[in-house]
Amino acid sequence: MKSTDTKDPLKYTDETDKSYGLAGMAISLVVWDASELLTSINIDAPIEEAIRLTPDYYLGQSGRTGAKAAWEQDLKRFQLTAAMTLANVCCRRLAHRSEGQLSRRTLEAIMTFLNEEGAALCQLDPDEVQRIAAGIHQHCSRIFNHSGVCSLAARLASELTSRRAMPAAEVLDLLAPINRM
Repeated sequence: MKSTDTKDPLKYTDETDKSYGLAGMAISLVVWDASELLTSINIDAPIEEAIRLTPDYYLGQSGRTGAKAAWEQDLKRFQLTAAMTLANVCCRRLAHRSEGQLSRRTLEAIMTFLNEEGAALCQLDPDEVQRIAAGIHQHCSRIFNHSGVCSLAARLASELTSRRAMPAAEVLDLLAPINRM
């Protein structure tokens, strides 16, 4: 197994690390009430295609929508992107590796990515991104330090590793106990 101190702390170290990251993203969709956006997970797909979401996640509002409504939709998409990003890393570091908390270096790498995304999606400045990310990070830390969530993450990661791909219905069935935690 590679060291967790790689040049890029956000890169996957191996297939198990990737499976936990994808499990974390799926868990975030359940926790943030966006599970209807998930269509499938494929561990063999390139990272930008490993979690498949419905077109609703990617599409903006129609041209008839006002500027405020369009911006609010973009903000929601950014918040979900931030949640999936933080959940990916928290699941890998907290649930899989039991590190307890994310390192400063890892948080800085996440913030660099989120600052770029926040600026591109909805013209957020770094202070606004920091406020959003801090709340999501706090929530993800609680989620991925919960033993029940860690067990579900391990089970989903194992299924992904052995099956290679899963449709949304099966992923969500496996994660259904989260709603009772």
